[in-house]
Amino acid sequence: MKALILVGGFGTRLRPLTLSMPKPLVDFANKPMILHQIEALVKAGVTDIVLAVNYKPEVMVAVLKKYEEKFGITITFSVESVPLGTAGPLALAREVLGKDDSP
Repeated sequence: MKALILVGGFGTRLRPLTLSMPKPLVDFANKPMILHQIEALVKAGVTDIVLAVNYKPEVMVAVLKKYEEKFGITITFSVESVPLGTAGPLALAREVLGKDDSP
């Protein structure tokens, strides 16, 4: 099963925490917020996760790649070169999400 998480926001309401890291990597209950979502998706049977990233994608990749092996999943980063709103990342991730017939 596949999932798409939109994580392209700049996290302006969480500044100054998000000046050096993207909002999904800010700790909540002693771990990055995005990790709570990834763990819940893994428990639900998701094996392919696409993250639609815009702000500081290199930081997201560096931190989250290590969780692929830990959870036995594939994390694909769909990087927006410019903010595309809500529907834009879906178009960018279409190829990854539609690569096979699995949901």
